[in-house]
Amino acid sequence: MLSSCSSNAILTKIRAILGKRLTEADYAQMARKNDVGEVAALLKENPSYAAALRHVEESQVHRGQLEALLKKDLFYKYSALRRYDFSGQDFYDFIFKQVEIDEIIRRLLLLQSGEQVDFVVDLPSYMLGRTSFPLMDLARAKNFSEILACMPHTPYPALLKRFEQEDIQQVRVLDCEHALYSYYYQYLGQTIRKQFRGETRKQLLDIIHAEIEAQNIQAIFRLKLYSNYSADRIRPYLYPYTYKLKKQQLDALLEATDFDSMCKAFLPHEHPPVTQEDGIESYLHQFCYHLERRLLRFTTQAPVAMYTFITLRRIEVENIITVIEGVRYHMPQEEILKLLIL
Repeated sequence: MLSSCSSNAILTKIRAILGKRLTEADYAQMARKNDVGEVAALLKENPSYAAALRHVEESQVHRGQLEALLKKDLFYKYSALRRYDFSGQDFYDFIFKQVEIDEIIRRLLLLQSGEQVDFVVDLPSYMLGRTSFPLMDLARAKNFSEILACMPHTPYPALLKRFEQEDIQQVRVLDCEHALYSYYYQYLGQTIRKQFRGETRKQLLDIIHAEIEAQNIQAIFRLKLYSNYSADRIRPYLYPYTYKLKKQQLDALLEATDFDSMCKAFLPHEHPPVTQEDGIESYLHQFCYHLERRLLRFTTQAPVAMYTFITLRRIEVENIITVIEGVRYHMPQEEILKLLIL
């Protein structure tokens, strides 16, 4: 009975939050603004963001500050919702593992670029004290061995040790990223299978496998078209999970020699042509977005609602940031709207 009540509560609250989500008309209005302050002022009028931005001074706010506040608000909404569900505690830690992995990768990239300040500036301060290792220790790491040393009692040193190089410039961050996310997806799948049954398990695995498949397809396009990798060289970077993509489609995609033939290998026949200028990322993001929206609309499972809510809210935050960037650089409204996931 307690579980049923908690599920109803979390579903109701999530749907209430998303019922206030930004519409295409809202984005269009934002895209007509002249600067970040005007966008912030408009967001403060939206019930979903009013509390998070109530102390923002529109005349002084900058893009980085606004982005940090929006991401912080997402985490606080997640924390508040989590209190309503009494099951799947290990599963709900996925948000912390994502942050940890993304920060490790970001630290490696910044060390290779020689940047020292940006990491601390962009550190998600609301996560301090909540991760499995101190993020400030990661900020102080100056080389690969120091990165490994700041994460004792976590799985990460064992995953990354084989990629260690004395010269940080020699580290293959792509290999590190693949190892970390291979662990993350394995953890997620094992946790779901251990803690959930029936429709909850199926729906969670479906959406996660769809996200992974989209990542694989995106990686194939990126490595083949921009790094000129062969099919055999790409395969080790693919995660061993599928959603709808058949083996013959995957093989055709890997063996294709140009953008158009790659698209033909996996896109539905009735789908309008995708141009290389638009890129495949937009299609993949839209596919996952609409899948998760549909799942959230019909699911009666609190863990599924929580996972899809976090994903959809992140997309909304990324859309806002895209609009802000477009406004900053005085892009035409129609060009900004083309970049959004709607």
